[in-house]
Amino acid sequence: MKRLKHTLLTILLSVVAYVVIGVAIDYAFPEKIPDPATYFQPGDVLHSRNEGFDQTILSVKDGWVHSSLIVQPYAPGPPEHIHTNLVETFAVKEGVLSILLNGEKKTVRAGESLTIPVGTAHRPFNETGRPVIVESDGIENSLTVEFAYYLSQIYGFGDGLGEQPDALSMIMQLSVYGNKMDAYLADGPPVPVQKAMRVVLAPTARLLGYRAYYPEYRIVHNQPNS
Repeated sequence: MKRLKHTLLTILLSVVAYVVIGVAIDYAFPEKIPDPATYFQPGDVLHSRNEGFDQTILSVKDGWVHSSLIVQPYAPGPPEHIHTNLVETFAVKEGVLSILLNGEKKTVRAGESLTIPVGTAHRPFNETGRPVIVESDGIENSLTVEFAYYLSQIYGFGDGLGEQPDALSMIMQLSVYGNKMDAYLADGPPVPVQKAMRVVLAPTARLLGYRAYYPEYRIVHNQPNS
């Protein structure tokens, strides 16, 4: 029994040391990323082939981006997920949007909107053969510039893995973003556990080559017509 306790204590201390050293290295040698506050311009498009989403930036102001979302026909959307700080409102301008909300399917038609409270599991998708346009003139369809930045990067990363990205690669990539990427799997461990996992896995992910910024997934600003 004494030997078992010693072994468990050694493992625990090793894990703690690993996390402390990893966090210290991250603070001492932070990875440089573009400034999210100046990263976007109106007309920029965040594209996810796997999710079937095309999100066009309409304006950038006071740390927020206002966007128009096109959900392509039969788009599966993202995995069911949870935000801990972000409130999302889907205001449908054209088409019929389906949203899985805490396991129950909701239908949002043109002229209607649905707000997703913080901590609510959800997944927007399109069951129809026509595009759905989600857009409004109010505060709806707005994201923080930081969240939008990480979203643009994870879209490129996920598409780069093929039609069915493997879960481990996505988990390792998200760990590099840490909890700045406020999206957690609804069918995964409890959110506090997922947050802790990102902190624990981040040093290993960086050593394996995962990055918070990939130049190949950068936003290419639309050029005005001459």
